Amino acid sequence: MHKPRVLFVGRTTLDVLYRLDRMPEEDTKVYAREIQAAPGGPALNAAITHALLGGNAMLVSAVGNGHWAALVRSQLRRHSVRLLDLAADAAYETPLCAVLANAANATRTIVNPPISQMALRHLGASWAAEMPSSWGAIPPVVLSDGFFLEETMGLLSACKDAGAAVCLDGGSWKPGTEALAPLLTAAICGERFAIPGRSGAKGNADAAIEWFAARGVPYVGVTRGAQSILAYDHGRRFEIEVAKIDAVDTLGAGDVLHGAFCYHFALKAEFEPALRKAAEIATLSCQCSGVQAWAKAHDAT
Repeated sequence: MHKPRVLFVGRTTLDVLYRLDRMPEEDTKVYAREIQAAPGGPALNAAITHALLGGNAMLVSAVGNGHWAALVRSQLRRHSVRLLDLAADAAYETPLCAVLANAANATRTIVNPPISQMALRHLGASWAAEMPSSWGAIPPVVLSDGFFLEETMGLLSACKDAGAAVCLDGGSWKPGTEALAPLLTAAICGERFAIPGRSGAKGNADAAIEWFAARGVPYVGVTRGAQSILAYDHGRRFEIEVAKIDAVDTLGAGDVLHGAFCYHFALKAEFEPALRKAAEIATLSCQCSGVQAWAKAHDAT
């Protein structure tokens, strides 16, 4: 089997994870049962998921040369994920995020730093000339998590023109999503993906499917936590049931789903089978502690 190649475009962070027995009340002090610091972010986690499954991944993101950059780059090297850094020549600091994981109900709350206003590198149609020669041509699948759209819209458009399937990890609505929609082959969103002025009584899931379908996106999926995934394939609607489990850790489960979807969609461009396999891996990840811990359990099956 060949190693599927996927380009991941979007956010990288350093996540400081505090595992708590329960969420603290306001104006109190608590001790965490465990603390971990590790690189994260939707695009980075998806790229590493793809690599753990055996894929060839490249990440286009902003990492810079600040305090946390060495840790991020070390993690990427460990998984053989190549990096094209939008902040390579800038005094950019990888965002440091506090993640509060609540053991009582396996949820997580994330505190992000202020959004950086620093100017970053813009990529356009000539981006391929900057790739390592070993990376080759534009890959068959490209994933954007919606971050850095101003800097990467030219790149995503060039990939679309070259025949790549451009996919969206729609964790939430971001500026530029409307301009990105016509480039998309697939949009896989979370239930919190709220289109401005369009949710209403029907809920975010139906509104998202209708909005993307109206813009010609052939494949749409909306994840809903422990509930079934609502999906759309060229006008056909269907659901993918999610196995009932006792969740241990939901942190990064959506990122794992997107990375696994890209891996299987790059192997064979069939939407429903790829989404079903991705849902199984994301469910497995919720039964393990840590964003990458699912890989050992997956290898054992």
